[in-house]
Amino acid sequence: MNLLRLIFLLFMLIYVFNSPLQAQQAIGISVGYEYFPYAKLADPITGSEDFEIQTSIRNIGASFPLSFANGKILVFNKISYRRVDFSYRNFPEGGTEIEQAQSIKYTFFMLDSLSEKWSLVAILTPGLASDFEGKVTSDDFTFEGVFGFIRKFSKNFSFGAGAAYIRDFGKPLPLPFIYFDWNNGSKLSASGIVPNNIDLLYKLSPKVDLGLSLKIGGNRYHGDPRRFDVNNPQMEYSEGTISPIAYLHILEWLHLNMEGGFAFYRNFEFLDGDDEKASYDLEQTGYLRAALVLGM
Repeated sequence: MNLLRLIFLLFMLIYVFNSPLQAQQAIGISVGYEYFPYAKLADPITGSEDFEIQTSIRNIGASFPLSFANGKILVFNKISYRRVDFSYRNFPEGGTEIEQAQSIKYTFFMLDSLSEKWSLVAILTPGLASDFEGKVTSDDFTFEGVFGFIRKFSKNFSFGAGAAYIRDFGKPLPLPFIYFDWNNGSKLSASGIVPNNIDLLYKLSPKVDLGLSLKIGGNRYHGDPRRFDVNNPQMEYSEGTISPIAYLHILEWLHLNMEGGFAFYRNFEFLDGDDEKASYDLEQTGYLRAALVLGM
């Protein structure tokens, strides 16, 4: 990496947000965009059957690694920002109109090689999730965590399991997870963390990876009480998608990730604390997602 490129990356780390960085990206930044077209509610409101919601999401992010104990302990750091914007058609009278939600996260990912075959994985993710239209309070602060073990069965296959406390389904939940990483020793590979993310990839050429991807992601956000007629406004939004994917390696340090397919699950809830006030769960629809990644 030449000096100019290093200066550029360090400068961009100051302006960090989030996007779907590939797992192998050790240092770099990314800018991403997601688009979900207008869709009707899965359970239409009586008298407002034509009510529709469109969603667009912007991500910017950065990651960088640290190594300790002669490489035995690896720490991957990630700082991310995500903004979700909503547009409406035929909005029902008396409904709760949520315009946008934002999140900022720092992820500490530690991989400790306990032995030749066993590794410990620990992930801590503090952050903020809010509309940021009022003062930041304790309700805006978020936390996620993962703890588990991974066993390397061969040079081509690793498997692990553990416990996680995540917000990908909107509502914060404690869940078990399963991790796997496999390749056939040539061009085909599969990896994932069940139930969040599974990727199947085929290296078509040194410049192109093609495959299929299953993702579930989301968050729970706190709103400004002055804008909503409840004491503790909360919004849960999450989606599940499945699609073909393409990773284009334009240069050694420049990558374009593209996907477009089917959003099979779309949760959208408005709450007062933990009490549901309105459900805007959406019908299944197509979607587009892309990210430009600068990194090694």
